[in-house]
Amino acid sequence: MTEAPRPWFRPRLDGLAPRVAAYLTIALLPLGLIALYQTREFQRETERRSELSLLGLTEQGATGIGQAIEQALGAGEALGVVSGLLDDPETCSEYLSRFVEGRDLYSFVGFLPASGPVTCSSADAPFEVDPGIDIAGLMAEPRVRVSAVLGSFVPGEDVLTVLIPGAAEQGEQGGFPGYLALSIPRDRIPEAQFGVSELRPLRLLTVSGTGEILTRQMGDAEELSTEDLLPRGRSLGDEVRLGGPRVFEAVSGLGEDQVYTITPLIPDVAYALAIWSPEQAGQGIESLAGSPLLFPLLMWATSLVVAFFAIHSLVIRRVTDLGLRMRRFGRNRSMANDPSATPAPLELREIEEAFRAMAASILQDEARMENAFRERGVLLREVHHRVKNNLQLISSIISMQVRRLPDPRVRGILRRLQDRVLTLASIYRSLYMSPDMGDVNAAPVLRAIVEQELRGSPDMVEAVLDIEDIVLDPDKVVPLSFLAAEAVSNALARAGAVEGRPSLSVTLHREGDKAVLRIANSLAGPPAPLEEPARGLGQHLIQAFAAQVGGPVETEVREGLYCLSVAFPIESHLPADEVESA
Repeated sequence: MTEAPRPWFRPRLDGLAPRVAAYLTIALLPLGLIALYQTREFQRETERRSELSLLGLTEQGATGIGQAIEQALGAGEALGVVSGLLDDPETCSEYLSRFVEGRDLYSFVGFLPASGPVTCSSADAPFEVDPGIDIAGLMAEPRVRVSAVLGSFVPGEDVLTVLIPGAAEQGEQGGFPGYLALSIPRDRIPEAQFGVSELRPLRLLTVSGTGEILTRQMGDAEELSTEDLLPRGRSLGDEVRLGGPRVFEAVSGLGEDQVYTITPLIPDVAYALAIWSPEQAGQGIESLAGSPLLFPLLMWATSLVVAFFAIHSLVIRRVTDLGLRMRRFGRNRSMANDPSATPAPLELREIEEAFRAMAASILQDEARMENAFRERGVLLREVHHRVKNNLQLISSIISMQVRRLPDPRVRGILRRLQDRVLTLASIYRSLYMSPDMGDVNAAPVLRAIVEQELRGSPDMVEAVLDIEDIVLDPDKVVPLSFLAAEAVSNALARAGAVEGRPSLSVTLHREGDKAVLRIANSLAGPPAPLEEPARGLGQHLIQAFAAQVGGPVETEVREGLYCLSVAFPIESHLPADEVESA
């Protein structure tokens, strides 16, 4: 059966590819750590740049309102002289009215005293401050303020009011005189501007230093409450009081993940707050999405893939193919000469050439051994054949001598000797005719011996042969053949006819790990007593041959039959039919 090569995508765990992957992983570990560190630093730098980009866009979007507040502060500083005109409310009001008329940004400018009505303003006449305005609280902590809840000093307008504290020394007895109020209508504040950038926040808010929402921009038509827009559970006043531009993630009042950016327009006065979605926040300047492990893992995986295919193409496939050729050569001594489409590396070519040289040497050695074995077999067959011919020649000489001797007794002895010589010749004939001279089938040898003895018998004997094919080595076939020849000769000499012709039976069967040879002949008259017979030469030879095959001789007389049996051990050999067909 031809062994199929193992698929490349199913490497063995103890194979070359997994080991190379393990060593390559160890080799790439320092580079991976360096790449991880650099990737993390790059990600941090990218995040910082992305935050700066979002903060810049937030400040850019609130530029209009920031500039409006800065202009109001500058105008307030320029109008600081108004506090010196408080003693003349008519002149002060006329001055402020001309100031408002010459500016498109303001709808009202006036001085809010610490107590009493507003007498110096751009309004037509003095008026009382709205009772809802906490004048006392404003006076208790004098500082620049921007508010959308102070109310409008011009009825029907939606304004932002910038409050600038006056100089303390101008007040009565050196106290705090009050605030200069400048009202900026919301419709005069420029819309958010983002230039050509397509990245715009979901909403843009401006917040006062106290956490009060001043304006809302970039929102949809649906007005959401402050709680829905701002981070859940966090105070907007606390966030702006932290100071400085910041970017943080939080969950809004609606339960959505949002990114918030806060940047000061005027420190402690006004801040811009933008709300971004996480996807928008990830669109900063080449922001790296994902874990910093992504790049090292990709580098490691790519290196392993490249290394695997390189090793598979250059080494594993070549070694596997060479192994298949070696196994094929070991099974049937075949060598494939199909060249590879791509040349193998020098080292593998040297290994393959060494294997081919070794295989050629093995084939030559086996051919020489086969020739030597064949010559040995031919020589052994020739030796056995010559021995058989010489034994037949001796038999012929004995036969010539028998015909010249007048004494019947001497002639009988010589004929018995001739039978033994012919038995030995039959054995050598079986040896040189056997395909494997190391093992001989005992059945044809025994049949030939029995037939030879029957031909030499003067009486007509009814013979029954039941001989099983059993393969034995020559060391047992030779004594077993002589034993059978002597026993058959004795049986023919003793066989008697009770009714009809004398009978003879020869059986050889395998019984377990032993073989049993039984030779029985009929007896005339009553059975003889089971006493040891006279021990002539034949009996001595039978005992000697039985000792050589490894089994004792047993005799018995039963129902008019004399039976001789020998049981001897045999080794496990191939069946006789396989030996003959080999």
